[in-house]
Amino acid sequence: MSVNEEKLRFILGFKLKNLRLARGLPLREAASRAGISISYLSEIEKGKKYPKSEKLLALAAAYDTTYDDLVTAGTADVEVTLEASLESGFFREFPFELFGLQAEDLFSVLTSSPDRAGAMIRTFLEIGEMYDIGVEQFLFAALRAYQKLHNNYFPDIEQAADEVIQGSPRLERPLDAASLRRFLETEFRIIVDEERLGSHPTLHSFRSITIPGKRPRLFVNPRLLPEQRAFIFAKEVGNRVLDIPPRVTTSSWIKVESFEQVLDNYRTSYFAGALLLGRQETAAGLRAFFSRPQFEPGAMLELMYRLQATPEMFFYRIGQLAYAEFGLKNHYFMRLNMHSGKQAFDVTKLLNLSGMSLPRGLSANEHYCRKWAGMRLLKDRARQREIAAPDLPARSGPTVAAQRGRVVPMHEEAFILAMSRTKQLHPEDDSCVIMGFELDDAFKQAVRFWNDPNIPVEDVGVTCERCPLPLDRCSERIVSASILDRKNRIQEREAALEALETVYRDV
Repeated sequence: MSVNEEKLRFILGFKLKNLRLARGLPLREAASRAGISISYLSEIEKGKKYPKSEKLLALAAAYDTTYDDLVTAGTADVEVTLEASLESGFFREFPFELFGLQAEDLFSVLTSSPDRAGAMIRTFLEIGEMYDIGVEQFLFAALRAYQKLHNNYFPDIEQAADEVIQGSPRLERPLDAASLRRFLETEFRIIVDEERLGSHPTLHSFRSITIPGKRPRLFVNPRLLPEQRAFIFAKEVGNRVLDIPPRVTTSSWIKVESFEQVLDNYRTSYFAGALLLGRQETAAGLRAFFSRPQFEPGAMLELMYRLQATPEMFFYRIGQLAYAEFGLKNHYFMRLNMHSGKQAFDVTKLLNLSGMSLPRGLSANEHYCRKWAGMRLLKDRARQREIAAPDLPARSGPTVAAQRGRVVPMHEEAFILAMSRTKQLHPEDDSCVIMGFELDDAFKQAVRFWNDPNIPVEDVGVTCERCPLPLDRCSERIVSASILDRKNRIQEREAALEALETVYRDV
């Protein structure tokens, strides 16, 4: 059903419910007056049904109004606001059904108190405008919630990847870019171009572009690492195996247009990880690594190289298998970028399956704590830039760190694995991926080196503005704890007001 039809149903339902309540009519009496069933009137009010003309005439008579007043656009402020919200990208694209809901369910909640609905909707719209929150942020938030509902593990996609390997004798793990390219060209007749994109005057910063057609074309940036090209080829295999509708796609995004687009990209990315880093091989390697009595950065790098993965592929695959293979439910994945010449970190990807307090992309005006392992790896790389040429192997190769962080003031404790490297298409910048785990009983049982004495144990914060650590316990502070200070002043005033009230309440 089209958006316009949905909008008509919702607005009519809102009008009818508002009229009925204004006239003090119970649902049963209103239905009796109009000669329709209670259940049918309830569905109309919820925006699930749009009645025929004769029923609308009967409802108009029951509510002492006219047919035209019911079916024409309203002028009341609350109706205008409701109509604007129904036309917004949020209502059009948000995947209510993914969470067992329909748009009608949210509409019913909003209209349960008609006099407040307009103010509530306006508030959401104004918050979105104030913080420049587009519909794409809501869609990515919905995807993260969907991943959390499933513990970021999808057996059907795992099985689909295994079936491709089992059904294709020419493919066997570890897969490489060359074998996957041949597979795309022979099995799916895709034309692969690994030259043109690198020299394109406008599109040279994209990793890949897919153009559908009778002979689909896949343009891949020649400056990518072999592991990155293999991931792109594996995603294209996923598009065919998972029956993803063909469309023009780019990596990175230009524009997010629908939740279907976001979910399809996630599913094909998951498939690519499962195809390249098979569950059995990856889980076995992680199990051997986790069973070591001490944390060994070289062993973690050796496992990543054996699986032919980039740091991001490797860490993200750990997050997919953490709960299914090791029972580690409380974990998070984060990716940070640091641009050359700037002492600022951007959180470009975050999936938090724990209850821990973590930086958010919308907190860009705050200064993230520099004591986290990932931040320090990026700072170290920045210092190396100042003393060495950017193309030295020591500079461009991945660097690894582990840390136990006690998050203040929440008293949360996390075990962090971090890996940093130079960005392939933008060698002037660096990135870091982080895999963090709540230091709970499940983690202590799964990872033997959790209490390795060589791993630093540190008090860390979320942002400087919220951190209670004094200067003598933090040498990394960038700015004062302004937000925390303001919060403390408010609490002091509240306590003083309460004390004053206690003294004079009964005088």
